[in-house]
Amino acid sequence: MVRRQRWGLALAVVTALGGLMVAGRLLDLPQDRRPPARPPPSTAPAALVSVVTLPPTVIPDGLRRPLRLPSLGPGRTCPATAVAGPRMTPDHPVAAVTVGTGPVVPVLFRADLDGRLDHSAVAYWDAPEPLGGPAIVRGHRLGAPRDRIRFLNDREELSPVHVLDPAAAHPAGQQGRWWRATRLRAGAGCYGLQIDGPSFSEVLVVEFG
Repeated sequence: MVRRQRWGLALAVVTALGGLMVAGRLLDLPQDRRPPARPPPSTAPAALVSVVTLPPTVIPDGLRRPLRLPSLGPGRTCPATAVAGPRMTPDHPVAAVTVGTGPVVPVLFRADLDGRLDHSAVAYWDAPEPLGGPAIVRGHRLGAPRDRIRFLNDREELSPVHVLDPAAAHPAGQQGRWWRATRLRAGAGCYGLQIDGPSFSEVLVVEFG
């Protein structure tokens, strides 16, 4: 299956936090406590460091299309999009999965043994083929348009719109691209995602645990 082949492009980041214990010891202090003499100034030319800052991505008006997410009536089962990836088990408590078949493939993490996804974990974005320009990601809880998914970027900024700019992507395979992770902000329940690109609109449904 193409979807399972694309699983190889999925990147999962597992952060392990641990404490670092440093054992201290007393050092013999010298009698002469005067600061050491400064070395003579160097005559070597200073190295020049250049920093490249990408300009903010301009979102074309044509990408801000109306959201066409499915509805969900009371008592109905969440029509979640099929995912590909390992199941979460007691021996493997971290399991990343790809959602859908593209053109943009989100990479999310399972939240529990029932297969629901983590609503507060990082999300990666993979495009096995060129998109032809920027794409945007938006979403909300099915049946509750005001309960939007928000995306937290590297600058700790929350936004209801996540931009996938090809200029900020990294190569994956011969033609694929992937973007740095964002952290999702949503509640538990059934949510829809709409990804709009220059020549496509993709709708995905995920169930957050």
